[in-house]
Amino acid sequence: MSRTVIAGDWHLGSYSAPAQAQLALAFLQRARDAGDFVVLNGDIFEGLFEPVSRAEQAHPALSALIAAMARAGELARLEGNHDPGAGARSLVLEHAAVGRVLVAHGHVVDPMHDSSVGNFGDGISRRFGHLWLVRGAASMAEAVVAGTVAARVDRMYRGRCLAMVERERCALGVFGHNHRRYLVRGDRYANAGRMRRSRLEYLALEASGAVLREFDLRDAMAGAGAAS
Repeated sequence: MSRTVIAGDWHLGSYSAPAQAQLALAFLQRARDAGDFVVLNGDIFEGLFEPVSRAEQAHPALSALIAAMARAGELARLEGNHDPGAGARSLVLEHAAVGRVLVAHGHVVDPMHDSSVGNFGDGISRRFGHLWLVRGAASMAEAVVAGTVAARVDRMYRGRCLAMVERERCALGVFGHNHRRYLVRGDRYANAGRMRRSRLEYLALEASGAVLREFDLRDAMAGAGAAS
């Protein structure tokens, strides 16, 4: 296999824009055709604002491809806080250029995850998340946090992630969860990013080392044109 690609935080649900599912499907098809090994690092389907089974059923072609690639040994899936039980909590890879690489969604070390505020918010979302108003309120709350205490929470989150990397004796840890893509040479913490409206952020382990990359709708359309 030529590369390992790590992506997560797609949050695909029954209410997602069709283009986002098409983007994810094209990304996986390109990875499979290229012989890449894919690690889906949590929160692929949205299981907080609706049952995860409903989110998966809303995207049958994508769900089927994920399952087929997993059976073929071409893909590993890890769990996130929005899709608990989707896979293991973490995975350690051996890479010639980087060394031991820990991959984990990271929600278990989020300082907000097990807090009373976080648990209350999750409870409301799981019960009433099918309502547009609740999803909108959750987005507003996330924006408020991002504008106030996000830097402090991110520092705590990063520190706890690095502690995981140290415990596993890894050279690099690739995380998700907070949606902030990050990779700096010499730093043992990295974040692969998320799916945005028209592009999919991911981290690739290539012959030269770890690299942040993007896959966008133009890439997906080019791949479809080449296949036709």
